[in-house]
Amino acid sequence: MAVGPICILARGGHWAIYPSSQKVSAVKFLSPARSIRLSILVLSILSWACPARSFADNSEAKELAKAASWKWSAGQLWVERSLAWIESSPAGDSKALARESANRMVDLRGIELHEALLRLAGQLDPSVAEFLRSLEEPWSADTYQKLDAQLSSLIANGALPGWIKPDLQLAFCRNLIQNNWIDEASSRLQTLDIDSLSDPSSWLFSAAVCQHFLLQKPQCVESLKKLLERESEIPTRYAITAKLMLTDIEPLKENSLDEVARLMNDVERRLALGRTGKQVRDQEQAIVEKLDKLIEQLEQQQQKQQKQSKQQQQSQQQRQQQQQQQQQQSQQAADESMPGGGDGQGAVDDKDIGDKSGWGNLPPAARQEALQSITKDLPSHYREVIEAYFKRLSKTPEK
Repeated sequence: MAVGPICILARGGHWAIYPSSQKVSAVKFLSPARSIRLSILVLSILSWACPARSFADNSEAKELAKAASWKWSAGQLWVERSLAWIESSPAGDSKALARESANRMVDLRGIELHEALLRLAGQLDPSVAEFLRSLEEPWSADTYQKLDAQLSSLIANGALPGWIKPDLQLAFCRNLIQNNWIDEASSRLQTLDIDSLSDPSSWLFSAAVCQHFLLQKPQCVESLKKLLERESEIPTRYAITAKLMLTDIEPLKENSLDEVARLMNDVERRLALGRTGKQVRDQEQAIVEKLDKLIEQLEQQQQKQQKQSKQQQQSQQQRQQQQQQQQQQSQQAADESMPGGGDGQGAVDDKDIGDKSGWGNLPPAARQEALQSITKDLPSHYREVIEAYFKRLSKTPEK
């Protein structure tokens, strides 16, 4: 996905942000949390330079507008305000140019309208022009104090129309976010009324970015979903980043390792700005407490797993013992049920049956027939033993 000179690529739950001129094969993927934070900063900076999405007047956009809980500020209203300001300004050659700039705003809305108003205000008031130039300068140790003083002077300036002052504060908040002054931007944004701004989408986007950095999950999700109510109308860079932030923060769970890692990153951000006050110390203490709790949970989980593993081993040993006992019992029962072996000589003690009726003195043919009749239904090993017995019996001399 390309946004101006920047491309965003997702693969396997990880994100990469790289110049559109770079080959995809050379891209290095970042973790979701780091790449989303980077995309927020990059796309926020691009919002000053990249054109917004065109607003097509189609049925889908109209249907979405009906369901949205916020509305755009009409360009005609700002044109009328600007023309009235121009007429009240001192006469000069710049009035004609200012009127021309004001009339062009009638078809604008959102970030384009906001930036057009700032340019016009810079044309009409030198102090506003100076403030806007200061916003574009690189930040240094005293930049915040300088900008804060300039903005305070503008807000106190009675000659400056009241309706332009919220937009000046919004411009300052966007600049604060781009330079990681998240806490100051967040507190200032909360003082602004969204209906007083020329660009409600930039207010929602900026508020969501601050809430995302400060791990204010419920507020962040609410701001992002509210912004995406007009997804087809807001700038593409806002829509992309809003979805990335939602994907990143919705799975976040309290007291999780993910939350601890984010808190650590926020402490690093504050320390980089030279902040070591109570808020930073409290946050560091909260990190330690959360880590202690996670370690305790991991130890309990490990003990539980070890206990379960021991129980499983004992259960397996018992099953093995039962199987061995069953096998021994089965073998013993099989041995007891086996018939006697057929490999003996078949010799038994002679029994005196007398000599009445000539028992045992059958003719050879009759004796063989009787032997076959006796042994025909017997197993082979019994038959062999019986035949051997009778053969020896026939050979035994009479006493």
